[in-house]
Amino acid sequence: MENQDYDNQQIDVAVFVDFENIYISVRNKYDVNPNFESIMDKCLEYGRVTIARAYADWYRYPRITNALYANSIEPIYVPTYYYDRDHGRTGKAIKNSVDIHMCIDAMRTLYTHPTIDTYVLITGDRDFIPLINAIRQRGKHAVVVGVAEAASSHLAQSADDFMFYRQLLDSRDKPARETTDPYKALVQAIELARERDNVCTLATLKLLIVEIMGEFDHTKYQDSEGKAFNKFKDFVKEAERRDLVQIFTSGTVNEVFFPDEDPYELSQFAPEPPPKQDVPPPENGLTPRDWRVFREVMEDFSEPALFIQIYDSLRNYRNRDRIDLSNREIKDMIKQAINKDMLERNTRGTHAYYTINQGNPNWKAWAN
Repeated sequence: MENQDYDNQQIDVAVFVDFENIYISVRNKYDVNPNFESIMDKCLEYGRVTIARAYADWYRYPRITNALYANSIEPIYVPTYYYDRDHGRTGKAIKNSVDIHMCIDAMRTLYTHPTIDTYVLITGDRDFIPLINAIRQRGKHAVVVGVAEAASSHLAQSADDFMFYRQLLDSRDKPARETTDPYKALVQAIELARERDNVCTLATLKLLIVEIMGEFDHTKYQDSEGKAFNKFKDFVKEAERRDLVQIFTSGTVNEVFFPDEDPYELSQFAPEPPPKQDVPPPENGLTPRDWRVFREVMEDFSEPALFIQIYDSLRNYRNRDRIDLSNREIKDMIKQAINKDMLERNTRGTHAYYTINQGNPNWKAWAN
């Protein structure tokens, strides 16, 4: 443990505070001023803080600078301009250039201070995503601290580490958790996302679960078979198996809805719903996407294939996240295709081989 602490002290850390973003967000959420002591304590866990700067028009926050200096944070003045200059600061203010100053300063530091390994941004503004990308492209570690409701989910996903401001507070200051059930929290996250007019993507929901539970790590939970979740999407798939949600994929976008909802009506990304077919729907809950993958597997065979060959190929596609079926569901899928004459059977000795029956209408209906 002592060696780990010693190593941390050798890592230089730079901290950049988007003051107005964090100040307004904390005031709106908790009705208190930001706790810069807790913020800096967290930054010190990453190593030795050599640069710590906060950007704002300090004429608007004259009482805050003492708290910054007390925590070794340098206030950087960024002027605010006004529409009616004749009235000075009593005129109507326009947005200042804090984000530009902060980005330029961070980029300058990135190139002039190569010993700095970790960059901590205190903000929830998605405009800093390009800066995060530039930091990571230089091989540096990017950390973001934001406030619930004000933090962009896209910003959170772009950073190496993301945490909510309330996670930094002492336990006595933290609000009580609303739930400790992650599946209940997922349902609440969907409702909360809709209240805020956010699209229920996986990234957004993961961020909201952290907000609801205080902390959340999907790898600490297991599916019904006792296997830990490697990805957050696996956790959501387990919730889908429990009939709590449904995942709807359109292109590269995954959205999450409740089971009784029609994604084609609610999704912002869905194409027009497919026309209804006269052919009966597939059995066992298989989706058109599953059947498209099945056909793709069959088309990969240059010769008629054994049942076990088809089964193994489908399992490989599952390992590549192309389908999400259990071993039993894969076997049932092949049997269903055989029973519905979607596959032609050819016998060689004691073995049965299968190829696609191109003339079967089920292919067109079930896989579209």
